[in-house]
Amino acid sequence: MAQQGISDVAVVGAGLAGVIAARDLAAGGRGVHIVEKSRGAGGRMATRRTQEGLAFDHGAQYVRAHGADFAAEIAAWAARGLAAPWGADGRFVGAPSMNAPVRALAAGIPLTVGTTVAAIEGEPGRWTLSAAEGGRLGPFAAVLVTAPAPQAAALLAPVAPALARAAGAARYAPCLALMLAYAPEVLEHPPGPAQRPDHPAIAWIGEEASKPGRAAGAPWRIVVHATPGWSRAHLEETPDAIARALLAQAAPLLGARSEPLYAVAHRWRFALVEEPVRRPCLWDPETGLGAAGDWCLGGRVEAAFDSARALARAVLEETRR
Repeated sequence: MAQQGISDVAVVGAGLAGVIAARDLAAGGRGVHIVEKSRGAGGRMATRRTQEGLAFDHGAQYVRAHGADFAAEIAAWAARGLAAPWGADGRFVGAPSMNAPVRALAAGIPLTVGTTVAAIEGEPGRWTLSAAEGGRLGPFAAVLVTAPAPQAAALLAPVAPALARAAGAARYAPCLALMLAYAPEVLEHPPGPAQRPDHPAIAWIGEEASKPGRAAGAPWRIVVHATPGWSRAHLEETPDAIARALLAQAAPLLGARSEPLYAVAHRWRFALVEEPVRRPCLWDPETGLGAAGDWCLGGRVEAAFDSARALARAVLEETRR
């Protein structure tokens, strides 16, 4: 990957926070380029598609607005067919998949995927991003990091230690997820759309076909999220071991008579914000470095959205001076 002049702002991370910050900056006239380590946009608003043709929303369970700004955003998604109501209490899910709104918002913004940013190097006004896969991107006038707080702190520490210390104050709980597929006759009773059982290991069970825009019919496709305590206790086990252990906890709740057709675990190491930084975003106009994410404000998708918008405003306000 050769060094190249791409744009004047780099955004590290293509989850909701990164894509919203990039969208607002582009709308304000800034050139933006997003760099993402995975295969596409979405972050924890994630959808796993399998070789067997199954799809699981294995990250964020749903979105819900508490403030007018995010309510207007969800309404705009719904008007475009990118989100739809699911159940009660103002819950919405992406349609036809949880990552659909983020993927749509990222369309038209330069996006490099499959690239892990290993370091921010250079000097103010001429930052480059060193990729773990080799090569570098840049130079950039500004770099905004929207990765989880521990990853953001590690990237910022050599070049913006004060920002890194602030990000390092955030604390997370992990979440282990299990994606299951069952033949219809295997379950004693059809799973409900979503349930939060009173259980020491299981925090959430969701059935995929109950969501708008999803394929109906067999097999049953179920996502199980473990509790924070159980997730911490099993976090460093192999994915296969996690799947076996979490299946042993979930199968009795599902009334499963035999083994599933599909059972794969996913480790969300930075899933639930337990202690936020309690600042809308982090931004240093002297260096042109900043950070945003749910970890700035609290553990909801809306917090990632609000933090991203705050960071974009701060960057644009600096440009106007």
